[in-house]
Amino acid sequence: MILRLKLQLLISIVFISFTGYSQNKEEVLEQGKLLYKSEKASWHGTDLLMERFKAKTKVVGGYFSYTEDNRNINVFYNRDNEPKVILSFSFDDTYLPGAVKIDSVARDLSSYEKSLYIIRKKAMEELQTNEVFEFYNGTNFNPVPLIYKGKKMVYFFTGPQSSNVVIFGNDYLITFNEDDTVQSVKKLHSSIIPLNYSNDPNQISSLHSHNDESGDIITATDICTLMLYSPYTNWENHYVLSTKYVSVWDCIKNELRVIDRATWEKAMKPNNE
Repeated sequence: MILRLKLQLLISIVFISFTGYSQNKEEVLEQGKLLYKSEKASWHGTDLLMERFKAKTKVVGGYFSYTEDNRNINVFYNRDNEPKVILSFSFDDTYLPGAVKIDSVARDLSSYEKSLYIIRKKAMEELQTNEVFEFYNGTNFNPVPLIYKGKKMVYFFTGPQSSNVVIFGNDYLITFNEDDTVQSVKKLHSSIIPLNYSNDPNQISSLHSHNDESGDIITATDICTLMLYSPYTNWENHYVLSTKYVSVWDCIKNELRVIDRATWEKAMKPNNE
C-alpha cells in the first residue's frame, strides 16, 4: 500500500514535458487512440457480421476500419479485383449496439477507403515477403491502415489466440510514399512480450521495457493494446521503461505521463519507502 501511494504521488508531481520529444509524444498519443478506435470498430463489426450477416462471410475478401466525422466505421469488402463494400457498420465512441448504423447495400469504395484498401493490400504483400516479420505459434497478425496528417501507414499488431494474455511487441510500422510505394518497414519492439493477467485484485499494474531501438517512450501500438485489453484486467497503470524515461499509462483515465527514469529509480529504492 505504501509503495502504491508513493507511485501515485510520484506520478502526480514529477510529470515532465520534455521538449526533445513533446511533439512525438502527442503524435504517439493521437495515433494510439486512432488505432484503438479502428480496432474497437473492427472487433464489434466482426461480431455483428457473425451474429447477423454470417452468409456474407462466404464473399468477404477483407475489412478495415477508420474514423470520420466522429464516427468509427468498419467496412467489409468482397473479393473482386475492384472490390466493393458489401457491409459497413458505423459506431459512435460508446460502441453500444443500440447506436450502431448498418448499411448492407453494396457500393463502391470512397476515395479515402480506396487509399486505405491499397496500403492494406501492399502491407499484406510485404508481410509475406519481408524477412523482418516474425511469426509465433498461437498468435495472428492484424494489419491496421491509417492515414494520419496526410501520412499513409499500416501498423501490424500481434494478437493472442488464447484468453487472459495481452501481447506487446512483435509489432511493425510500414510507411508509404505519396505514390503508395513502401517507404520503410520498422520493427517497433525487439521481441514479443506476452503478459498474463488474472482476476487477482492485487495485480494492479504491469510493465515492459524498451531498448533504444524501440524509442524513449511508449509506442502507439502499446497505447492501443492497453485501451483494448486493460478493461479486462485489474490494471490501474502500465509502465514502459526505456533508458531515459518511464512512460506511465493510466488504464482508468487513458492518460499518459512521462517521468525521468533516474527520478523513478530513486523513488523505488527500499530506503525511500
